[in-house]
Amino acid sequence: MDTDKMRRGIIPGIMAGYVFLAYVGAGAGPAMVMEGGELSNAMPNGMIDMIGGMIGADAFVGFILHIVFSAVIGGLYTGLFADRVDLGNPLLNIAVGGLIYGLIWWIIGGNIIMPAVAGGDILQLSIGPSFYGHIIFGHVLAFLVVLRDRAFGMNDE
Repeated sequence: MDTDKMRRGIIPGIMAGYVFLAYVGAGAGPAMVMEGGELSNAMPNGMIDMIGGMIGADAFVGFILHIVFSAVIGGLYTGLFADRVDLGNPLLNIAVGGLIYGLIWWIIGGNIIMPAVAGGDILQLSIGPSFYGHIIFGHVLAFLVVLRDRAFGMNDE
């Protein structure tokens, strides 16, 4: 595992984490669903409340944890995953690699780790804001890595 490559994914991971929270709703967020003919917040307690609540902490701790997780996941993307997705075109790498990486973390984070820590049922695999949020995270992360690599001439290393 190349730690220099991993470091290159930290900032894109953090930025993609912010986009994820903006989509799924950090608090009273924009991710809405129809329930009984009425529009309501898909995650009424908010993602950061849920993350903080897993360890008995408040939303601020949940926010910090989510950003740390996003940085680590971004580092793992550039250190372990990005080199394995080379379809010959950066846009295909973003589309396919981002989709696959987002789905991996939706399964690992949203359907295994989070329910296991919170005492819920694992592998429920329900399609909702978390599913779409993780896919958006993967795409944003892949896009930012490709953009940064192109901007700083890092794509040949």
